[in-house]
Amino acid sequence: MGQPEKRFKIGACTASVFVNEIAGKDGKAILKSVNLQRAYKDKEGNFQYATSFKANDIPKAILALSKAYDYLVSEEGAE
Repeated sequence: MGQPEKRFKIGACTASVFVNEIAGKDGKAILKSVNLQRAYKDKEGNFQYATSFKANDIPKAILALSKAYDYLVSEEGAE
């Protein structure tokens, strides 16, 4: 997977917007998708990433997703 077009980080939660180019019957189309993850440190102090969320992470995840949604439906994200 390439680099995201845009990231929205709230606390340990990050919503990343990715651009995907697909081939269709009418030519190429651009589809954008959002990946949501939570960062944490393991016992050795190394950052790891998970797609599961603790209760305290849920409001942060919702806000990150909301910002990603706003970006996708705005002029900037629609380009």
